[in-house]
Amino acid sequence: MMQRLSMLVLIVLCALTGYYLLSQHVWERTVQVEPDAEKPLFTGEKIKTVQYNADGIRSYTVDAEHLEHYANIDETHFNEPVLWTYHNGKDEEWRISANYAVLSDKHILTMTGKVRIFNLLPNAQIHSVATETVTLDLTTRDFWSDRPTTITGVGFQTEGQRVKGNFGNHQMELLNDVKGRYETTPR
Repeated sequence: MMQRLSMLVLIVLCALTGYYLLSQHVWERTVQVEPDAEKPLFTGEKIKTVQYNADGIRSYTVDAEHLEHYANIDETHFNEPVLWTYHNGKDEEWRISANYAVLSDKHILTMTGKVRIFNLLPNAQIHSVATETVTLDLTTRDFWSDRPTTITGVGFQTEGQRVKGNFGNHQMELLNDVKGRYETTPR
């Protein structure tokens, strides 16, 4: 009688183990979890990104304290970004900093909050540009702002309500209610 009871317990134990293994591995359904649209796909701290053109020449670099990439809207958000552009891929040409920036999938970078643009080339006529918001097309190097802007250069400071220009050819145009101060340098 004891032998039959032991056999029965062993059969029940084997059946339960088999059921457990089947339920965990064979009958298990793969569940695809959809990413949360509200949360970033990935984040980063103290990042540095380098972008090259089709010829392998360094085009620009972005440094930031914090980065968040949202896949559902294909945007990257930066805190404390600094954008560096390069002349012929070697010499630092422009340094643009802000409190916050958003990079779209079309390579349009919108920087906001204490935007400061510095020309880093020697003998440059324009030294700095200050505004609150600037939008840059990183492919064409065009930029524009619909906010009051101040341009400071060699012997002048000019203010306007809007600005547009191109970092590649070093041209800037202030628009609407432009005021300037010019200093002559003694010889």
